[in-house]
Amino acid sequence: MTINQLFFNAPKKRKISAIKSLCVLLITTQLSSCAFAPWEKSAIKGDTPEAKVAVVQQRADAKPEATVARKDLLVTKELAVTQLSTQAEQATAKGQYQEAAGFYDRILSFLPDDPVAAKGKILIEQKKAQESKVEQATTLANNNQPEPAKEVLREVLIEDPQQAKAIALQNQIDQQHNPVKITPPVLKPPFDKPVSLELRDANIKVVFEALSRATGINFILDKDIKPDTKATIFIKKARIDEAIDLVLSSNGLQKKALSENTALVFPSTPQKFKDYKDLVIRSFFFTNTSAKQVALLLKTMLKTKDIFVDDRLNMLVMRDTPEVIHIAEKLIAANDLEDPEVMLEIEVLEITRSRLQELGIVFPNQLAVVTPDALTLESLREVTSGNISVRPNPALNFRKTSGDINLLSNPRIRVKNNEKAKILVGDKVPIITTTSTANVGISENVQYIDVGLKLDVEPRITLDNFVNIKVGLEVSSLGERTITQNGANVFTIGTRNANTVLRLKNGETQILAGLISDDERKNATKLPGFGDLPLIGRLFANQEDRKTKTEIVLAITPRIISNINRPQAEITEYWSGTESLISDKPQITVPVTGGSQSQQEKLREQIRLRQLQLNDNQEIAPQAPAGVPEQVAPQSVEPVPTQTPAAVEPIPNTIDDNPNPVFGGSVTPLQPNPSPNDTINLVAPPITP
Repeated sequence: MTINQLFFNAPKKRKISAIKSLCVLLITTQLSSCAFAPWEKSAIKGDTPEAKVAVVQQRADAKPEATVARKDLLVTKELAVTQLSTQAEQATAKGQYQEAAGFYDRILSFLPDDPVAAKGKILIEQKKAQESKVEQATTLANNNQPEPAKEVLREVLIEDPQQAKAIALQNQIDQQHNPVKITPPVLKPPFDKPVSLELRDANIKVVFEALSRATGINFILDKDIKPDTKATIFIKKARIDEAIDLVLSSNGLQKKALSENTALVFPSTPQKFKDYKDLVIRSFFFTNTSAKQVALLLKTMLKTKDIFVDDRLNMLVMRDTPEVIHIAEKLIAANDLEDPEVMLEIEVLEITRSRLQELGIVFPNQLAVVTPDALTLESLREVTSGNISVRPNPALNFRKTSGDINLLSNPRIRVKNNEKAKILVGDKVPIITTTSTANVGISENVQYIDVGLKLDVEPRITLDNFVNIKVGLEVSSLGERTITQNGANVFTIGTRNANTVLRLKNGETQILAGLISDDERKNATKLPGFGDLPLIGRLFANQEDRKTKTEIVLAITPRIISNINRPQAEITEYWSGTESLISDKPQITVPVTGGSQSQQEKLREQIRLRQLQLNDNQEIAPQAPAGVPEQVAPQSVEPVPTQTPAAVEPIPNTIDDNPNPVFGGSVTPLQPNPSPNDTINLVAPPITP
């Protein structure tokens, strides 16, 4: 009998007595808990973490053998350390170092060997010293002493690279005293004043002396420029920068701007390029393309060598001339484009139509021998009509069924351009393969084959909002099971495949159908002899006709989410220099090499005569190049002797100080206050043919 039965079956007085006893027990329990609760609340819940530790410590000291008390002490200390150290870290982050040190001291009061508190106090002292150094650096920076200030900040950042005040002050000093200037110096002569040059066989130093007088630009000549270099220049009303470039290119020279009015002239040789050309380091971070692929592009197009690829950050670091870096920026901008994406809405329908018709009479198809015991040969000899039973339960079948089963799969998948996507809706069927090995035995291997709907798509989005899609559809089903001699199960798998390539416009739907499987079966159950009779044979037979037709229909609709934005014209077509020199500007070149000295002289003479004819508005007679027969080539002109000084006189401050310097020609002095339309003329003496 249970307690409930005892209670409810007891007399009324006993029930009341039991209830009173239970109430007394509950009240006593509550009073005992109330006796301890105020002590715990006053001592633990409302006090500081170290006070809680002290209370639990007293409890543990009172019962040293109590495992629960020792566990409570360890947990309380850990919670107290976590709480106080968190408060200390927050105070340190706010710069309240004195308050943070107080939190660590409170930890050390009940846990003197705590490593967190000891390390925290050391860190606070370091923070104080760093703050003092930052204030010292600020004072130096305000007194216009950037280098000492940066040295002090360097010491701070070595100790703490994340010191916010030191980083901010260093950036401020760099911006004020060392502004970043990636753009190299550019010459700024008076470009609005045209210049005319007519110099024949003049020493190259004298040519630059004349240009310096006319333009106000200081030219510093490299020591490797041949002193006997001659220059023949005929230019009429050209821009000053174009005139300088023509003089340089026609004599195999290059210039480097040192300031707005100073240029260094040096021979155009690979070694001099390495010595004088400034190089720039640029880091490129990529979002949509691979750094390795871009590195291969830059090496192929720009022939650059100093390239480093960081696969972890997908970053490329490049070191080359500013012109090459500028071209690389355009190449990267045209290649680092967002990949297009498309949403493919796919509907796959498997439509199954089944028809079943069954007509006829099902007759009994067996006789049974009724024996109480097991059937023996002796009992077969005594078989009589009483031992044979027939169950005459013929069934009349009149059944016709039809069904339409539609299995719909409607996945939506988002695919990047030129990426493959796979969809599988079905099962993985295990196929057991049995292998028999001599002296080893029989082993079985299990392989899984995907059975169901499998769809592979690979889209390619074009700029005209069309999507080319490679579609691979496979629908497979599990067929009949066959048991091998070893007892393994082998299944027949029926499959239907379709592979095609579609070109669809954005939002256009294409339906692929016609994957039909038609199955027709006829079964007849007849009464032997009677079922084969003509006309009346159907009365003694049961006919079953079954037709099943399955069709697969695929509907696919692409919806472009994002496409490639065509790059702007300035990053798709631009100058890239010559075969030997990469530059972002067209190069002005004059062929001065490739022949003997006499051929060069003839070429210069022809250029001079043509320029004179242009200046005099004369008709230019056709002239054959050097090396043709004499009867076709024009008559040669005797060169006019020129007087070249042994030494170049110092350049006067103005052209008016020395209006006719000796350089094989004369300089027409400028007006005291020339207008923008004035022309700077450097004219050679008249040449008599």
